Amino acid sequence: MPIVYSTKTVFRCQLVVLLLMFVPMVNAESQKVIFISPGHADQGFWKAVTDTMGAAAEQLGFELEVHHADRQWVKMVSKAERVIAQPDKPDFLILVNEYQQGARLLELADKAGIPTLMLLNSLTQKQRDKYGAPREHLKNWLGSLTPDNEIAGYEMAQSLVQAIDARVAKNSEPIALLTLAGDNSSPASLYRLQGLDRALNNFSLLKEQRRISVNWSGNEAYNRTRLWLQSGQPLRAVWAANDPIGLGAIKAIREAGLKPGIDVMISGLNWSPEAIEHVINGEMTLTHGGHFLAGAWVMVMLHDYVQGRDFATTSTEVHFPMTAINQTNAPIYLKHLGNQQWSRVDFGKFSLSQASQQPGYQFTLTKLLQSVRE
Repeated sequence: MPIVYSTKTVFRCQLVVLLLMFVPMVNAESQKVIFISPGHADQGFWKAVTDTMGAAAEQLGFELEVHHADRQWVKMVSKAERVIAQPDKPDFLILVNEYQQGARLLELADKAGIPTLMLLNSLTQKQRDKYGAPREHLKNWLGSLTPDNEIAGYEMAQSLVQAIDARVAKNSEPIALLTLAGDNSSPASLYRLQGLDRALNNFSLLKEQRRISVNWSGNEAYNRTRLWLQSGQPLRAVWAANDPIGLGAIKAIREAGLKPGIDVMISGLNWSPEAIEHVINGEMTLTHGGHFLAGAWVMVMLHDYVQGRDFATTSTEVHFPMTAINQTNAPIYLKHLGNQQWSRVDFGKFSLSQASQQPGYQFTLTKLLQSVRE
């Protein structure tokens, strides 16, 4: 005997079907994101990146899985290859072009049909000549998110000159500079050095004595600075590619009987708590950065993508500014985020899908401080 439905029941069923048609399928279950981190799980810059990424992923409804390479590029490549080859593929993959290994991994992910984003270090120009821009030849390369490292490198050098000029009225003596670079291959390092080179052209008093790559290591920076000072070479300023490098240089400068911030000026980058304390007490001119928040920003971009507000409508290659923390703004940063409790930041406020009138991403320190939940 056939089942007879009332007109009211049929109407309700039709209404349910219509409503389901307008519910995005991406919300049916959590999207899985895998991040291949070049760094360590429990220390350093890449821990900060994954911490902010985890806080944003939880708020925005993503399932995040992080594989750490412990600063070993061979391990990074191996972990990425295993993820790409596994049967249970992630919905999204996040890669870093560390040691310029990202291009081949990006190609493998594209062939495997995994939508992928490049984070912090995107492809070099030589790699772009082969692989093109995002979504050009590699259709599953969704885009990239990179900070403005060039302006950071410039402002770090500028701060050294300004600090010495502030201490020595009408300073006309050459400023002997020791450059401690991160490496000679990653785009982040190369762009920071480009900024330094621009500053060297603009500030004639700044005289680079030596440029040394210390592999992002505080210990190596300490040893190379110590040997430089023992050789009797002049030293008035240190441009350090990141905070651990700057802190390593400070240790060697102190051991030589010199005073950081008085005898030798030091600039760094990373916004690390230790470096901010040195900025406040005057031993460092500044710590540039904020780029570790790229971990959170990339989750915001993926959130918009799955919600139908594709960031590609603005650009497939999103750049965001870096900001210097100095003696002026360090106290307010420490007041709101000194404890690094990133869950207090409302990352939804940065989403284009939640702020329909916002023309582009506002990944800035000002917006970050405004988004902290008290």
